[in-house]
Formats: sequence, C-alpha cells, structure tokens
Amino acid sequence: MTVATLSGALGAGNLAEILSFLAATAKTGRLTVELAPELGLTLKLRGGRVAGVGGPLAPRLGDALMRLAVSKDRIAALWARWSAGEGPESLARAFPELEAAQEQRVRIALSYALASSGRFHFREEAPASPWGVHLGEALLEALRGLDERATPLRPLEVYGLPRNLGVGLEGLRQLLPQDWQVLATLDGERTAAQIGAFLVLPWDELAGRLERLLGLGLAELCPEAPSGGWSTQLKEGDPAPNFTLLALDGTPFSLGSLVGQKVLLAFFRHGGCPWCNLRVHELIQNYPQLKARGVEVVGVFGSPLETLRTRVGRQNPPFPILADPDDAVHTLYGVGLSLWGLLDPRALPHWIRGLSLGIPHGSVDGELLRMPAEFLLEPGLRVARAYYGKNPADHLPLEEVMAPARGAEHRVVSPPRAAWL
Repeated sequence: MTVATLSGALGAGNLAEILSFLAATAKTGRLTVELAPELGLTLKLRGGRVAGVGGPLAPRLGDALMRLAVSKDRIAALWARWSAGEGPESLARAFPELEAAQEQRVRIALSYALASSGRFHFREEAPASPWGVHLGEALLEALRGLDERATPLRPLEVYGLPRNLGVGLEGLRQLLPQDWQVLATLDGERTAAQIGAFLVLPWDELAGRLERLLGLGLAELCPEAPSGGWSTQLKEGDPAPNFTLLALDGTPFSLGSLVGQKVLLAFFRHGGCPWCNLRVHELIQNYPQLKARGVEVVGVFGSPLETLRTRVGRQNPPFPILADPDDAVHTLYGVGLSLWGLLDPRALPHWIRGLSLGIPHGSVDGELLRMPAEFLLEPGLRVARAYYGKNPADHLPLEEVMAPARGAEHRVVSPPRAAWL
C-alpha cells in the first residue's frame, strides 16, 4: 500500500488552507508543523478530526482541565484511570469535560501556528483514537480570534521585564488580575507562544495582554541573543528596548504604548542645546507630513523635566518630549559621547541657526559630549533604521523617515523539547 505524504514551507495564510483541505477530505494521519527548532505542533488525525495534539504549542491537558475549573481530585481520578490502561473512549464517557479541554488545546495550538511561518509534513498512518475534535470547527474558531485582533507582535518573539523600569512601576497599579499572570511568566527565555501554551491562552488573548504590559512599560522585547548580553549600539532588526519616562505634562509615557505604529525615536543632549532645539523645530514643521505617513515622533532629552519645560518646551511640540536626566535610556540605546563630534566645524552653522530660535541655552544640565541618535521603529517596535550622529547636528534624513519602513526578520529561540501529552 502506498503511503501518501505531503510537505512544504508555510507562508502567510497557507497553513489554514492545508488544514481546511485535511478536514474537508477527512484525512487520517499525522500532521507536523515546525516553526523553529524543537518548537512546533503535531496533530493526530482520523477522518478529519483531531484525535491527539502535542508539542510545545499545545497546552498540557492538566492545565487545560484546570482552566475549565475541573477540580484537582477529578483530574487525579482521570490520571489514575488513564495510567491503569483505560481507553480514550471509556474515559471520554466518564469525563465529558475531556472534550472541552481537548477542543481548547487544539484551538490554542492552532492560533499560534496560524500566526507564524515554518514547514509542515503530513503522512497517512493507521487510524488513531476514534474520539477527537472536529478540525474544521477548531480552525474556524482559531481564525476568528486572529481576525478580531490584528497585532504587530509575533508569537515566536521573546519578552521579558524591562531593564529600566523607571516610572513604569506606576503601571503596576493599573494591572488587571489577568495581567499579573502574564507578567509573572516573562522570564526573557520563553517565546510568547510557549507562554500562551503554559497559560492556556490563544494568541489573540495573549497578544492583547502583552500589548497592555508594553504600554505600561512593564514588558519589552528581548534581544536576539539573550545569553550574550546587549550590544552597545542597536542595529536593524533589533527589538527597541521599552522604557517609561516623564513627559512635559508630568505624566508617565511608555514606548510600548505606541506598539502598532511606526515611530521616529530621537535622542537629544540637553533642553537648551541649540542643535537639539533646531532639530525639534524641524520635526515640528514636518510633523503633519510625518503623521500623514503614519509616523509618530518621540523625543528624549538628557535633562530634568523642569529644564525641558523652560527651554525646548517653549516650542510646544505636538509630540511627546521625555526627560531622561540620568541618561539611563540614552545609555540603554547606546547613544554615545564624542569630543571630536562636539568640535566638528560642520556643526557650527546649525548651532547659529539654533540660537536664532531664541530658546535660552542656560547651563548644560545634560551630558556635554553626548551625540544625537535617532531610530526609525517598525509597528512591532523593532529597529528599521538606527542612526547614530557623528556630530550634534547629524540626524537621520527625514526623506528616509517618510519612506516606507523596511522589514526585519524576527528571531527564533529554541525552547526545551516538550513531551507528547
């Protein structure tokens, strides 16, 4: 007998087509979806129904039962009968909650697989258990959740606690009970998909909670190589570290609140710097065009809030201006110092133009040798362009900012192998 196999690469949307085909043709066999080394999903199919689900993307059966409020005693009784060799049909009759738990496991696993890319392999095999979840219905339910929440976040990315919480600690007061569950799992090692499987949450629900934590300054994307530490300067494709600083009006502002938007993140010297005020003036003049192209602007100054209000604040910028008086976030983004840059004669004409704005220079209450830096961020808060100025007047050309942002490949982190449950 010839055994039919089917395999190939997964792109945007075609896993749904493959699953629909397997359900419509009532296939029996094993479907393996590989999204990253040792991170994937296996479905055992019988007649287009899911008779078994396993892999790191699938929540454990015990966790799914507990999520459905099944008592620990009843779960223990189920395991005892399973260990004694009782078959799935008999267990399904004795424990009807098994069906709902399996449906939940399949839907959650599919929600992460459908939002990712990788490879698949299907092989016809002997029939598995006759009891199972209807694949077509689980697929529709997973797709419905994904359609209701379009998000720039990616299931295979890794999230952790910010290295610089700052005033982001204020966000703890705004957390909902379910937010704490997610916050407690952000270890900087597990992918969002692994966290979702652990918490028995589909991708659409987990993404919503992650977006909330990002907006409150309580979570951030982790770097490409967690074990190797953070690089001095960011580069294209790196996640933009989240932070929370005080804005001109005294309210906390978190970079994570802009997830889903393109952002021009600009780092400046001090509030009275003529070069910096000239750049702010230029950004104010071009702000309508930037907004029309979907770009938000955020400026970070190495001065206390009081200085910003009496100096750069006189320009009444229509975008957030943030105070970073200890330069913690400047350092986080690798914004450097340069004596030669400060003395660069090419910057002198811009200094004179900046003075003409009438903004009082005052004493230097920021880092004197600090150079500017600007970052164009994608909607997922990854760096599309990192520009470190060589002198105080050296900034990212606005023509590049207004051009379509370039994509960046997301990373894949290998999780520990999960057992088939």
